[in-house]
Amino acid sequence: MKKRTIYTILIACIASLMSAFATFIILDTSETPSTYDTYEIESIVLQEKRELIVKKPRNYTNKKQYPVVYVLGGNSLTYTIAADTDLLSRVGNIPEVIVVGIPSIDQKTRQRDLTPPYLKQDLDETNSPTGKADSFLEYLEREVISLVEKNYSTNNQRTIVGHSREGLLVLYSLTVKPNLFNTRIALSPALWREENTFVRKFDDFLKDNPTLSSNLFMSMGENEVDKMKTAFDLSINLLEKKAPDNLIWKSYYMPKATHQTNHYLTAGIGVNYFFHDTK
Repeated sequence: MKKRTIYTILIACIASLMSAFATFIILDTSETPSTYDTYEIESIVLQEKRELIVKKPRNYTNKKQYPVVYVLGGNSLTYTIAADTDLLSRVGNIPEVIVVGIPSIDQKTRQRDLTPPYLKQDLDETNSPTGKADSFLEYLEREVISLVEKNYSTNNQRTIVGHSREGLLVLYSLTVKPNLFNTRIALSPALWREENTFVRKFDDFLKDNPTLSSNLFMSMGENEVDKMKTAFDLSINLLEKKAPDNLIWKSYYMPKATHQTNHYLTAGIGVNYFFHDTK
């Protein structure tokens, strides 16, 4: 197992940097401001209209090729990661990146898209259908990524970020499309559903894929509910014992964080961890 070492003091420094200087950096207009492009996709795969938000680096040019960070879920996390990456690139920690926000239409489509096919979409419904995550991943691959790589100057580095059920989708994508993304960042992933079914599937996946090569960052808030932390801990235990040599991974508990705050506090830490040496 190859597990890169990261010190708690480094994480604290990153968090302090983002807290202390974020407002200054965002308000500073000495350079070209970051810009957002919006798209409406008539999805053939999902048979519905979907939206994308794309944030280019403030000094974007077609003469350079950029890594892309795909962010699942609400726009607030997209804006947070856009601000984090802007700050981290401006202080020299990471390269400039393109950030792509992929929001859900509503709660129903969120449940449908982000749930693996062996789990119910809604645990409160007796006859709930199972998830359609495979279709959503096909949408990402065929329609979202293809649009981004056609319209922007990108390199071959793709990262996907998700929180809660979006975090579950991030980890599920590793098990079914491991080569679709180079790096996965799962923040407070909802791995507990249906008696930790995903954790058992993940156990089998790690045993059956000894040549897996990828990057994985997982975080959990110290003050999240027990079922979230238990499933998270079980998954980390599996990684400690069974992670393939070329799966580079890191887990982190954010002190005092809750399910409503952990993703905002640790998204930048995950991005910095894997992009720090690629600038």
